[in-house]
Amino acid sequence: MSGTATVHGPPRWSRELLLLPGLATSLAILMNATPGGSADSGLGIVWTVWIVVSILLAAFRAMAHADHLAELLGEPLGTVILTVSAITIEVAAVCAVMLHSGADGNAVVVRDTMFAVLMLILNGLIGAALVVGGLVRQEQEFNLQSSAAYLPLVIALATVTLVLPRFTTSEEGGWMSDPMEVFVGGSSLAIYLAFLWLQTSRHRAFFAHSTASSPPPPDAPRHTTAPRSRSGLGRSIFMLVVALVTVVYLAEGLGPRLTVGLEAASLPVALGGLLIASLVLAPEGLAALKAAGSSDMQRTINVLLGSAVATIGLTVPAVMVFRWITGIDPELGLEPPFIVLLTVTLALCTVNLTRGRVNSLQGLVHLLIFFAWIAVIFDQA
Repeated sequence: MSGTATVHGPPRWSRELLLLPGLATSLAILMNATPGGSADSGLGIVWTVWIVVSILLAAFRAMAHADHLAELLGEPLGTVILTVSAITIEVAAVCAVMLHSGADGNAVVVRDTMFAVLMLILNGLIGAALVVGGLVRQEQEFNLQSSAAYLPLVIALATVTLVLPRFTTSEEGGWMSDPMEVFVGGSSLAIYLAFLWLQTSRHRAFFAHSTASSPPPPDAPRHTTAPRSRSGLGRSIFMLVVALVTVVYLAEGLGPRLTVGLEAASLPVALGGLLIASLVLAPEGLAALKAAGSSDMQRTINVLLGSAVATIGLTVPAVMVFRWITGIDPELGLEPPFIVLLTVTLALCTVNLTRGRVNSLQGLVHLLIFFAWIAVIFDQA
């Protein structure tokens, strides 16, 4: 038996055909050659569904190449590439919706999307991953230093960006004054970059987990670590950029239709954030569930909690820059019922993810809060 690890090759060229619908749709949007009719007409609904499908296909291709880069570059750098790629898609979609909503349009899309991403990650996906992992093994273990590094950042950033604006008195509602916006955006970016530097340098060991609790037997064959093959590195970088740019243009086409479609269907506006979050997290969510099913809870924790940190640390500064360019002011402060749900979610994560050992019962509790959030969305409408 060979002792060298197998490194998967780059994704097959034939799979790049999945990008063709997105590229063709992006070109049509760029040339204003899209079907006529309003977003709530029959043809408009079909076109909106087609854009959503195209975004999903392009997002999956982006995540496939990001995952290949993760294999080539190792942890935690690979997870960083995966999460930053997903957040790029989120920022593109959010800014597109904001731009087409106008100054008096959907001012809460940033807040709703960030909160939806957090609820999907911290309750929906983590809950599902713990249940899936519990079906494979009664309990799964991971390096508790990783969650102990992620969770304080999630708690601090979520409080400063989503809770504090509701209680500041300089502006009514969930808005902030200009100096407060500069502080929130700048501090979010600064602390995320500091975390990123520590994660990829001095504290790399916090985000890796070895299941070997005892040394190997003396007669066990020695395995030499072969150097990682960099096959397909350049191609994956290029195709990742192409896929992300495609998603940006597709989000440009989805933006003006999303709000109109929800209003025409008499659905809560907050569901727009849920839709964007679902599009963003679909590839990452499947990757995290796959890792949990393979008894690799450490990768699940890295991908999901890393995405939660990056969601706030990168989305808020990007939107603040967008706000200063366009003059479209987002409302960030959550409504009281959602503040309660966020508080319960952060408390659950603190209790369940700081022991280094998880089970399916804990996952069911997270799923309960996730569905309670969906119920509150419709109750608030």
